[in-house]
Amino acid sequence: MKKLIHGFLLDEQPPAPHPAAAAYSDLALELSARPQPGIVAHRDIAWGEEPWQRFDVFAPEQSKGPLPVLVFMHGGGWMSGYKEWTGLMAPGVIASGAILVATTYRLAPEHRLPVIIDDCIEAVAAVRERIAEFGGDASRFYTSGHSAGGHLAMMVALRDDLWKGRLGAELRGSLPISGILDLHHANPQPGSLEELAYLKVLQRPQNDVSSSPVSFAAQSEMPIVLAWGSADTDRVVRSNELMASLLDKAGAPFEVLRFEGADHFQTHLVLADPDHSWYAALKRMLNL
Repeated sequence: MKKLIHGFLLDEQPPAPHPAAAAYSDLALELSARPQPGIVAHRDIAWGEEPWQRFDVFAPEQSKGPLPVLVFMHGGGWMSGYKEWTGLMAPGVIASGAILVATTYRLAPEHRLPVIIDDCIEAVAAVRERIAEFGGDASRFYTSGHSAGGHLAMMVALRDDLWKGRLGAELRGSLPISGILDLHHANPQPGSLEELAYLKVLQRPQNDVSSSPVSFAAQSEMPIVLAWGSADTDRVVRSNELMASLLDKAGAPFEVLRFEGADHFQTHLVLADPDHSWYAALKRMLNL
């Protein structure tokens, strides 16, 4: 069953786990539905026969040449979420000199990690094959995402052992936002998101380490921008601080952005402002 929200016809999903998540979803859709002068939105581009095999492209009406591509993966705890939350970023990404792509992936609990990670690799590879049609440079790709999407963006970037020829040197960097970067917890609290990951997101409990970006920090070579809020969830703060320390120990190129006063949902919503400092970090990465 589908429902119309802020002009988007969306598949109905389970209710949000708490009021803050529901409010985030509504506001992200409302911001993404606002007019965006000078930007062309190409919606629901199919790269396969399955309903989840779709992506949206946001490109400038006029472009001087092929532009680098930022592929964004939505959040939602791996069990819900819409690519339509992403459009609010289009003005900022395009002003930074890139094309924005919002993609989908299959959701838990029906489909679990690491299957979802492979979906995202397939999605990025499919975007690469089609992006020239929309003015994108198939040799310059970057991944990003919010919350669970930040986790997936980092897994796509770091797990080159899973690329299997589908991705390669065209993948240049990753910019997770409030990413959940560590899924390993020896004694998760009952009812916590950590426990939920074991019960409904991971295919098997032993997949927790191999599905955690922090497990692959030592092999990171591409530039990474880690962003989270000063009022973010403890799990996000802890895992990002751990990732930063591991990247630093490995001598890997990375940057940290801490959004003062922002909670877990605001770290994405603030990117409706094209002058936000996150876009300056994106520009720096694009110019490397």
